[in-house]
Amino acid sequence: MSENTWAGVRERVLRLAGHPGAERIFGARGHGFRLGPVMGEEQVRALEADLGTGLPAQYRSFLLQVGAGGAGPDYGLMTPVMGDGGWQWLGVGLAFPAQPTAAGFAGRPFVAEALRSELAAVEAREPAPDAFATDEEFSLAYAAWEARYEELYDAQEAGAVFLSEQGCGYASLLVMTGPHRGTIWEDLRPMDRGIEPTGHDFARWYRRWLERTERQLET
Repeated sequence: MSENTWAGVRERVLRLAGHPGAERIFGARGHGFRLGPVMGEEQVRALEADLGTGLPAQYRSFLLQVGAGGAGPDYGLMTPVMGDGGWQWLGVGLAFPAQPTAAGFAGRPFVAEALRSELAAVEAREPAPDAFATDEEFSLAYAAWEARYEELYDAQEAGAVFLSEQGCGYASLLVMTGPHRGTIWEDLRPMDRGIEPTGHDFARWYRRWLERTERQLET
């Protein structure tokens, strides 16, 4: 990663707030082109201690040079915050935040890709009422099936941070662990898909948003 990846980015983002038509950019009413303060090195290290691993390099340098959260793709970036239960990502200053993520959960192994086939197999085994002699037997079997499905469904989120809300239940996630560390994935489960890769790392994802927004506003 170039040392100049984030040079001038904070200033470019903040300038967009005063540009005519800025309020018409998708997501602007969620973040208002505001950025939170940058984090200090000690704060980042404390966050990494709770995470149990180092932050992806591009995201780490973003926190130190651009801001802890705020303006960004879709409805804006969640912010790492220290609370009573430890560090977590919250929607500070966002009108439409993504779901919170605890640092301990984000530090677990990222297994969304590995779970795809297992989830598909569980879906295929959904109990049918006519396969059981009584309603009670069906209810017990369905409850067990549903519990297993929900366990696997929720497990897809481990090892990543819900970083930005897209709307209608869709979200962008930043992977924190494993071979996909530092890449952006999308939660497409509302359309009966899964958590899937975008093909972009964090820096490319964020800078593409900024450059696209600048073109739309012809800055």
